[in-house]
Amino acid sequence: MRKSAMEINRETRDLFLRMVGDFALDRKSVYPDCSGELEDLLYLAHIHSLEPVVYYMLREQRKQLSIQNLEQVQYMQRVYHSAVYISVTQEASRAEIEEAFEKAGIKIVFFKGAQLRELYPVPELRTMGDMDCLIRREDRAKAHKLMIQLGYECQVDAEPVWMYNRNGIVIEMHTLLAAKDIGNGVDYEFFFSDAMEHVMKKNGKLCLGKEYHLCYLIYHIAKHLCSTGAGVRMIADIAATLRFYSDTMDWEGLKCLLEASYLHETALAIYGLCYKWFGVEPPERYSGSELVLKDLEAYIVGGGVFGFETHDLGDVYRRNAFRGKAGNSGDRYCLKMMKDYFFPPGAYLVKYFPLAEKRRWLLPVAWMCRCWAGLFRRKDHSVATIRSMTRGDAELSYREVLMLKEIGL
Repeated sequence: MRKSAMEINRETRDLFLRMVGDFALDRKSVYPDCSGELEDLLYLAHIHSLEPVVYYMLREQRKQLSIQNLEQVQYMQRVYHSAVYISVTQEASRAEIEEAFEKAGIKIVFFKGAQLRELYPVPELRTMGDMDCLIRREDRAKAHKLMIQLGYECQVDAEPVWMYNRNGIVIEMHTLLAAKDIGNGVDYEFFFSDAMEHVMKKNGKLCLGKEYHLCYLIYHIAKHLCSTGAGVRMIADIAATLRFYSDTMDWEGLKCLLEASYLHETALAIYGLCYKWFGVEPPERYSGSELVLKDLEAYIVGGGVFGFETHDLGDVYRRNAFRGKAGNSGDRYCLKMMKDYFFPPGAYLVKYFPLAEKRRWLLPVAWMCRCWAGLFRRKDHSVATIRSMTRGDAELSYREVLMLKEIGL
């Protein structure tokens, strides 16, 4: 049976993090012979979608590694070339979309990975499963028509997010940057609703201002931490941003944004990981518990890109039950989990029946639509979630609730 990420020896995990940091910070480094630990390195790189980066950083050892590990090296080479090809194709698609939208008078802003890639020494290796972009709500109909004209198929229509696909190039189009709530009671949909007011032009492309974008990236990590997990690549993005803008970032302005969004404590913990893993000097030092940072490291490194190596929705429901002070056992705890699962809030239900958003009396219809989807379209997923809720590690979930609380979540 394959060992988990946290069962891999500490030296190999540290070497993996060192390689990621050296790439993100554009540092030259000499690594020890990796022949004996290449399989574990490759596994860590795989679950964090960083295989092309590890292959690139091992370029001085490839000949030597091929002697004992030819199959693994050839696999990494294929993944590397595929990543570069996809990245070049994505960038060409982005340029085509931006040009078409500019001609049509529609403001479009690419953010997240599409903006971050320029901070890396080899932009093509900052891989993305899709490209995120932001438009104004009033431009939605025109934007949709234009995407269809460009040959894209709309595969997901779930306002405020639409997903388009053309030959495997996926575009996520947003009219809002953030979800309403991630569990800490803050309305992030409202907080980031002014995103278009923070747009600037850099190298001929529209992008979010660096302070605003960094605050958003911290929010994005926080959202995933409160769900099933965030990966090493997200932390590397923060490290790359801190390095690239070390002399030009308005640190006081950033701090004000983080405090206003109740993400300052979370940012400090992420800065702490950037310093611990990559040696990045942060704008503010993390002064919290080292045990909390250690638990956060295990949560991120062990979980992979979105935490799916170690977590699923069952873990989220268990943690929410703890947040509701239902205790960690007994009837109240189980009832709280089941209530959250079978009777979610209206804001969640309207995804299944959008008409209910402005007609709240239709929420029972939305609830029935969700039940139908859970019983028939996603039966296996529903069964797996309930099984995870009832059989998962409640003690671990409780520790994670305490950890998240310590970092402001």
